[in-house]
Amino acid sequence: MEVHLIDAAVGFPRATGDHIRVLTTPDPKDSRKTVTNVLCRYFVSGLEVSFMKNPHDADESFEDALNWAKAFARLHGIGDVYAANLTEDQ
Repeated sequence: MEVHLIDAAVGFPRATGDHIRVLTTPDPKDSRKTVTNVLCRYFVSGLEVSFMKNPHDADESFEDALNWAKAFARLHGIGDVYAANLTEDQ
């Protein structure tokens, strides 16, 4: 499993295989808060499994989400975790 930290200027790659994406952005409703999205996509027996972890959880930190993604990737044999924290400069 590889973790790829993504530069905001470059953006996420067009991943086609098994992967997890972690993205943390400022909350558009409250600039003091952040929103972290974790999107998972992998294949089991030729079928695609795709889901968003806690789609309405605005309180999860980037670090917690990334740690969850790495553990989930190891458990399910997912090869790539892509992560971008767009709040680092704030």
